[in-house]
Amino acid sequence: MENELLSRFTLANMIEREIMFIHKQTIFDKAYYQSYDEGRLLAFEQMLEDVRAMYEDEFVNKYLALLNSVTDPFKTYEQQDHKLVGYNDAILTIITYIRPEYPYN
Repeated sequence: MENELLSRFTLANMIEREIMFIHKQTIFDKAYYQSYDEGRLLAFEQMLEDVRAMYEDEFVNKYLALLNSVTDPFKTYEQQDHKLVGYNDAILTIITYIRPEYPYN
């Protein structure tokens, strides 16, 4: 990790660090969290591409729509796929950086 001047630290940098953490972490059992991490990686990689090309509102609207469309059918934990949970959690993490009020709306 580079020692970035914080005024140059971007959302893309944050997403890149999330991806690096998933690949390099030794804290959690990788086998146990494999499906969850696959979902997170998928979301972070998609968002990393979009964060470089989209305006804020376009990005937020796209990922809020995705969150709403994939979470509606999965209201209870027993029905959720761990990969989907990881995907949703990654999106929620980044959306909350941009719009901290989102989880409370």
